[in-house]
Amino acid sequence: MGKLLSVRGARAGYHDVPVLDGVDLSVEPGEAWVVLGPNGAGKSTLVRLVMGLLAPSQGHVEVCGHRLPEVKPKALALDVAWVPQVTTDDSGFSGLEVALMGCAPRLGPWGLPSSSDVARAREALAEMDASSVADRPMGELSGGERRRVWLARALVQAPKLLVLDEPTAFLDVRHQVEMLRVVGRRVAEGLGVLAVLHDVNLAARFATHVLLLKGGRVQASGPVAEVLTAEHLSALYDVPMGPPTQGEPLFVPRW
Repeated sequence: MGKLLSVRGARAGYHDVPVLDGVDLSVEPGEAWVVLGPNGAGKSTLVRLVMGLLAPSQGHVEVCGHRLPEVKPKALALDVAWVPQVTTDDSGFSGLEVALMGCAPRLGPWGLPSSSDVARAREALAEMDASSVADRPMGELSGGERRRVWLARALVQAPKLLVLDEPTAFLDVRHQVEMLRVVGRRVAEGLGVLAVLHDVNLAARFATHVLLLKGGRVQASGPVAEVLTAEHLSALYDVPMGPPTQGEPLFVPRW
């Protein structure tokens, strides 16, 4: 299998205001890329570019062999699943119904989910520790519960590339770890991931590769061990970053 994502020399913005400038990124099967950067760095704009929601003003983007933004959304959805930063959950659908929406790209215009589809959706909800909300309306769920349902929906979609925009938002520490564990198992099986995170420690444990983005430009990219250094992170966030000193109170999840 070839590259799942290829971004070359991409520039993009909104209403003639540039946000990304000359971004290069390549994701192969079995790689989990995490994008780190300060607020306003262009992380979510990069996600929109990858999902074909924003056309580059320069350069090109290819996802699973599809040249963006020309490809139709349904064709893209056969290969790519996306969990956006913000979701609308006031439709009245239950948790199970939302998870089952992951089957939609593979159903015909009048197709209905099969019993195996329902079983797969329930399994994905269980993996996300969301079985208890399967029959509850999404509007009644907490932010963390809704996030876990949307992640289950993405798993049901069975993508080649999974795009996550702040997937750990609203999740407590336990569910952050469990979610990344579940996705990490899929990565070991060949799934490609592009995820925007804010927690450097979670990125260090989950990612295989990291892209540091600041002011719309790539500051560094590559394997975790090469990119997540005190020097790179201090320059990225404009604040001293480094390992804890002896006796410093610091707690990170272990897995």
